[in-house]
Amino acid sequence: MVDPTPEGWKLLAWNGISLRVPPHWEVSSLATSYLQLDDGGGPVLELKWQQLKGSFSHKSHMRKLARLSGAGSGVKFQQRSLPERWRQLLQGFEAQSFEWHGQELGGEGAILYCTMCQKATLLHFYQRMGENNPLVTLQVLNSFRDHSEDGWVTWSLYGLRVLMPHRLVLVSHSFHPGHYQLAFQHRHEHVTVSRWGPADILLKEGDLLEWFEKRCREFRWCKTSSFRKHNFRGNPAIGAQSRRSNGPGARLWAQVTRKLPHIWIRIWHLPTSNQILGVTARGLKPLDERTLEEICSSYEVV
Repeated sequence: MVDPTPEGWKLLAWNGISLRVPPHWEVSSLATSYLQLDDGGGPVLELKWQQLKGSFSHKSHMRKLARLSGAGSGVKFQQRSLPERWRQLLQGFEAQSFEWHGQELGGEGAILYCTMCQKATLLHFYQRMGENNPLVTLQVLNSFRDHSEDGWVTWSLYGLRVLMPHRLVLVSHSFHPGHYQLAFQHRHEHVTVSRWGPADILLKEGDLLEWFEKRCREFRWCKTSSFRKHNFRGNPAIGAQSRRSNGPGARLWAQVTRKLPHIWIRIWHLPTSNQILGVTARGLKPLDERTLEEICSSYEVV
């Protein structure tokens, strides 16, 4: 048995995978299906994953990994039997492990395949000489998940956490100082979650609606003439939505002009964390407002 996740460890969840890591581990490199974590002294964990449609072969993936790992001089790579304690934690996966050694740096890890979700994942732990902590590795592996079982996918990174329906696929992401944004899509349905800050600077010349109308240029398509001020979960908020004809003529015009007729937006201010959060949606067909409400309720700063 492995001890429960230590207090203070944080949840990382990105594009279908999730795990808990020590609080000083930070994401240093990010892509749609890739994460690298550093601890301030260098890389500590690398994750790559891929959704597969056909058969999976550990052997071919291991050969490719061996070629890449052996590209540097003085590096010795070898496949190994899965350690017994790893085997106990990874019972839900088809797993094959490996290790490698260099002059000052080494590593170990595993290639996992889940028959349930047909996802292959590489977990690669880096080891600096004299700094290996097997217990940390075990606790990370114990927390690793590669799919959701309730139809909702958790996204938790850089202090932003939100739940999204499984059908919505990530199409773009940006993490710039003062502005984080994730954009999702399913057919003609688009949903974007945003975070802006610091709020006290952004709102120094007006309220939430004035800031949105004057400064928030990225959502000009949200002009609906129906904005209203309200409270959302006890916080100042603005919201708007448009309902237009859903007849064949309206849908054809929308496809020709690339203007999606159904719009839903909510922006709210979190004074305690000095941030502004937003959820916006566009669609060719009427939007599921209940789902959008659930996304807003799950969206938080952590």
